[in-house]
Amino acid sequence: MKFFVKTQVFAIIMALFWIIYLSVLAFLDQPGRALQYINSFVNGFAILFAVIYFLLTKYFIGRNWLAVPLVLIPYFLLYKPVFEQVLLSLANESYSMTLNFLSLSTDGTHLLAIIFGLGLGIMFSRPQFKS
Repeated sequence: MKFFVKTQVFAIIMALFWIIYLSVLAFLDQPGRALQYINSFVNGFAILFAVIYFLLTKYFIGRNWLAVPLVLIPYFLLYKPVFEQVLLSLANESYSMTLNFLSLSTDGTHLLAIIFGLGLGIMFSRPQFKS
């Protein structure tokens, strides 16, 4: 039960980082700000979040491959759509259109960051022996 709670907390943290990711990119995507550098920001944030997911995986999950579906399935089916809908409902119409566009266009990059962070975090964590 403790392991299941850890995986769900990790999935919620990933959804919160997704909302932060979208909000920062939408803020930077405003005309006159950093529109020409948006691809650099997308890739930079993806690398940053991959490192964060790597460290969180080592801390929360350890070396347990069973956690991958326990994290990813609730994240994609429950937490990410709910948190994204809450964010879109709080934003005004033009800002929500920008958020929706960024959500669709950067989803693949964020998915790769999740896969690298989870996979490498599990691969490079030490096995936990119970005595």
